[in-house]
Amino acid sequence: MPSASTRTGNTKKRPARTDNLVRKAEAAATGLLDQSERVLVVYDEGGATLYYESDDAEDGIGRRKLPRAS
Repeated sequence: MPSASTRTGNTKKRPARTDNLVRKAEAAATGLLDQSERVLVVYDEGGATLYYESDDAEDGIGRRKLPRAS
């Protein structure tokens, strides 16, 4: 069964709501690993975007946006 793991920066300076976003992104990435061999998660101020290989996407790269929890 595929699984995802995360690596982030300094955990002492990260707010608790960021931990929630990391857990959501890890769960979403694990689910996407059933469809694609590779999943990239990019975090930004608004949340996170997951990029993965997809035959359904026009350019071959699927995207899934996860908003930051408020």
